[in-house]
Amino acid sequence: MQSAEKSSISKSNSLTNESFAVPLKPSSPKPSGVKPRVGTPPRRSMAPQATSELLGRSILQSTFSDGHCFQPNFDISVIKEKTIMENPAEPERNPETEKCIIEMQTFLLAYLTAEMESNTAKLKAEAEARILQEMEEEEALYHEVQEKKRQYLVMEKDRLANELLDLQIAALTPVAETAKQFTKNYKSFASAVDTTRHELPVKNFYIDGDRKEFLDKAEACLKVSEKLLEECTEGDQKDTSTSLECLRDMKTTSKDISQQLSGTFSELLEVSSLVCRHTINVHQATEEEQLGPARTLKLYCPKE
Repeated sequence: MQSAEKSSISKSNSLTNESFAVPLKPSSPKPSGVKPRVGTPPRRSMAPQATSELLGRSILQSTFSDGHCFQPNFDISVIKEKTIMENPAEPERNPETEKCIIEMQTFLLAYLTAEMESNTAKLKAEAEARILQEMEEEEALYHEVQEKKRQYLVMEKDRLANELLDLQIAALTPVAETAKQFTKNYKSFASAVDTTRHELPVKNFYIDGDRKEFLDKAEACLKVSEKLLEECTEGDQKDTSTSLECLRDMKTTSKDISQQLSGTFSELLEVSSLVCRHTINVHQATEEEQLGPARTLKLYCPKE
């Protein structure tokens, strides 16, 4: 008993001596709401094993027993450790150094600002050049599209015109031969009408050549004979009374002939016009009979 008491007393004395030698600070957790002071370094707490490895040893004192029969949860212990307090030395402040640093920072900021402005100007110029190039390309493409559109419209009009021409050719091809024959017959009919327009009804009298020319020559000869007769009658009127009477008779007969010729010419013109109409009607009727009513209707009333 005495030995046990001595050992406990010696241990307590040693602990008290050590406690007085090195004051301990409990490593209690700090509340989360409290913020550390600005400018002071944070306190670093080390685990018992780390401190034992760094400082060499850790003192564990139990208030209930000296053994190791109890679990650590039920063992109330006080850990004595040596903590290292870090007190970083604050650098001395030099106003000139701070001023130089501020000037350098200002210079760098100005340089960066100028560089940014230069780059912005370059990018702006490049963007404007690209925009102008795109606008020129767009305008060129627009003109090209308009030209292609115009060419397409022209080609479409030509195609429609060619289609209409093909339809007309297909419709008029069978009529072409008939039209040629009709033209030939009409020319022969017109020449016949022209030859018979001034033809006089003469009986038992042969006239060589054109009858109109013959009448003109006869009229000229009559005028010459009239002049000769007048010259002959300029002498003695008593001797030439018979000749004057003859001349008068010739004048009256020539007037009668000229009147008859004018009436005959008008009658011939009327007859020739009637003959032309009749011939045209007959020819038209024969052509309509050959073509048929359906074809004739298409020719007279073409579809619009």
